[in-house]
This record gives sequence, C-alpha cells and structure tokens, in this order.
Amino acid sequence: MNVMMIVAHPDEGEIYTGGVACLLASLGHRVKFLSLTNGDAGHYEMAPEALAKIRRGEAMEAKEILGLADYEILDYHDQYLEDTAQIRAEVADRVRAWEADLVFSYSPIEGGHVDNMCAGRIVHGAAPLFAMSPMPVCLYIRDYFTVDFSHIPEIAIPVDDVWDVKLRACACHRSQVGDWLPWEQGILDEVRADPQRQQRFIYENTYGYTRKRPEIELTLTKWFGEARAEAITYVEAFEVAEFGRQVTDQELRELFPMLG
Repeated sequence: MNVMMIVAHPDEGEIYTGGVACLLASLGHRVKFLSLTNGDAGHYEMAPEALAKIRRGEAMEAKEILGLADYEILDYHDQYLEDTAQIRAEVADRVRAWEADLVFSYSPIEGGHVDNMCAGRIVHGAAPLFAMSPMPVCLYIRDYFTVDFSHIPEIAIPVDDVWDVKLRACACHRSQVGDWLPWEQGILDEVRADPQRQQRFIYENTYGYTRKRPEIELTLTKWFGEARAEAITYVEAFEVAEFGRQVTDQELRELFPMLG
C-alpha cells in the first residue's frame, strides 16, 4: 500500500502516527509524512528561517529511523496556516502522486490546535479533488487538545513492539523536546543539566500521545479481546473519516494486519 500522514507541523507525524507508520513500513508499505508548515515558530529565541532549516534536518533523521519512503515539508509558516484553494490543490496533487491507499490527518472539530484543525479542514476540502478510483481510506487523528472529547475510534493499533523506535524518532526533534517544550514549562535548565531527566522528558511527552485512554480500551477489546487489550501499554487510535472510501471491519483487518 501507499500510505500518507498529513499533519500541520514537523514532528507530529512521529508523535501521532510514528508507531503505525513504522509497523506499516516494516511490512513493506510505502509511508510518507507530509507536514503542511515548516515549523518556523516553535522556538523561544531562534530566528524562523534558521529554525525551519533545523526542523527539516530533524525530520530527515526521524524519517530514517521509522523507515519512511518520503518526508515532505511544505513552506507555509507555522501558526499561519490557512485553508485556501491553493493548498487544497497542493494536497490533492500529492495524494494523487503518491497513489495513496490510506490518508491520515486531523479531525477538524473545534477545540483543537488552530493549525491542526486547519490541516483537517484542508484535507477534508481537498478530498473531492483527489479524483481517484478507488478513493483512499481516510482516517482522523485526534490532536492533543481534542483527544479527550467524547469519541470511540474505529481502530486502535498496539505499538508496544515499536515503542522504542517511536521514542527515538520523536527524540530526533531536539529543537522541540530539548529546547522549546522544556522552556515553555519552565524546566529548561533542569532538563539540560541531567541526561536522565532529558530521557524522561522525551518519554513523558511521547507517552502523552500514545497512552491507553478509556475510549481506546473499548476499541482494543473489540479487536483483541479483553485479556490481550489489558496487556497493551502503548496504542495509536484513529477514526474512519466520513469522506473517502468507506470500509467494513474485515477490510480494516486487511488494511491493518496488526489488528487482532
């Protein structure tokens, strides 16, 4: 299969879908991350142009760790993403060029990060332009701000077997987990002074996006049974979008053989 994860910022493909991307790539599928912005606003002192260059380099490191076939970063500015006809056309062009069978992107529901909601709207609006037969199966990611809103995802993928790989890919984004996020939390000096604290910070930040929430446990039980679901620690969960090709549970098993 050809798989595409469309996110708003470099590092979000890793955070939200790094486990399933690694699993699909290891099965021989072609996986691509597409970031709609260059991440040039995510630092407390670095100039935007320099930061965008650094974040691109970090993304390429993560690409190799996850075994991705491609990692593309568009040159739109972080925090200024807009749902325009131009970017919808660009996204549709890339989905067609990749001949995508699976497309992951954010749920555009209100309450999420402004760029993430916009990315979801862009992909939703671009879907009629895909002009593919068959259409790709499209899946929603819930971002960090909306994951607690009431929902039950259709699929939940255990990523315990590739957790260390996902962690290493997320750790590549040093400008974020080494600089920006500790600075934002007021613990930059503490994190920088202690290598073990650095590793714990990376773990805690990544785990927050991969933890087994109550609604995810319901989905895990459906696919794996109660005993197996209880033993799973790390998981990535997704909803089937209302646009794109609609699928049965059996088709989901064929698309995601790592399901129970």
